[in-house]
Amino acid sequence: MKRHQFPAIALTLAVPLLGVLWIGGGSRSADPESGPLLPLLTLLMVSEFGLILCLAGVVLGIQHGRHQGWTGRFILITAGCALAAVAFLLQLIRWWPF
Repeated sequence: MKRHQFPAIALTLAVPLLGVLWIGGGSRSADPESGPLLPLLTLLMVSEFGLILCLAGVVLGIQHGRHQGWTGRFILITAGCALAAVAFLLQLIRWWPF
């Protein structure tokens, strides 16, 4: 795998991980006190893994863009990784027990 391919791979992996958080974070029934479908530790681990993965994609995407020049495709992939990183961060904050 080449380093310039990592942001695309990170974005491709981020989509199903966000789906897992979206579906697994829903409640079991209509009662909001019933809790999520997946255990809390699983939701936290998926959120943290996705955040680290997407942040690495953003950093490598910016490095590639600065050295090789920006293309429209690479701008979209890097921006998608940045948006996914924000989504994972918000999910991490949501599921962190206070």
